[in-house]
Amino acid sequence: MIFRISAALLAATSLAGAASAQSTIVVGDSAAASCYQHAVNQRSDRMALSACDTALDSMTTRRSDRPKTFVNRAVIYLHMGRAEMALSDLEAAARLDFDAPELYLNYSAAYIRLSRFNEAVTAATRAINGEYHALHQAYYNRAVAYENLGNVAAAYRDLQTASELAPDWPLPQRELERYQIRPAS
Repeated sequence: MIFRISAALLAATSLAGAASAQSTIVVGDSAAASCYQHAVNQRSDRMALSACDTALDSMTTRRSDRPKTFVNRAVIYLHMGRAEMALSDLEAAARLDFDAPELYLNYSAAYIRLSRFNEAVTAATRAINGEYHALHQAYYNRAVAYENLGNVAAAYRDLQTASELAPDWPLPQRELERYQIRPAS
C-alpha cells in the first residue's frame, strides 16, 4: 500500500527558529574556553560575544582553538538571530581548515535562518555523513530544510530518524504530530 504524507500549514520561521546549533569544545581556563561555555549555555548577549572576541584577538589563543572559537561565536550569533554574522564566522573556521561535523551542523542552522534551504540540506547531510555525535540535530535541521523546499516525505523521514535517535528530545516529536499519513488515492 502506498501512503501520502502531508504536513499541516507551517510558517517558514517557526521551524527555522528552532534549528539546532552546536558548540565546539575548548578546554582549560582561557577566553576561548569561556567562549565555549557561553555557547554551550546558549548565551546570546554582549558578554558572551566579548569573551569570543577576546579569544580571537589574543595572541595566546592556541592555533587549534581559533577555528573552534569561530564556531562557538557563530553559535552565539545564531542564538542572537544574527545568521549572517554566524555564517561569516563559520566561513572563517573553514578557511582555517576546520572540517568537523559540528561546523556543517551550524552551517545548516545558519542557512535555514537565511532561507537558503538547498544549502542547508547539503550542510546537514555533511554533518550526518561525518557521523556527528548529535546526529538527531543534523536530521532535524535537514527535515526543516526539506519541508521548506516542499519535500514533505523526506522531511517526515528525517523527523522520524531524529526522534528515534533522541527519543527524549521533544522537538521532532512535536513536529511529527503535524503530519498525517493517508493512503494515496
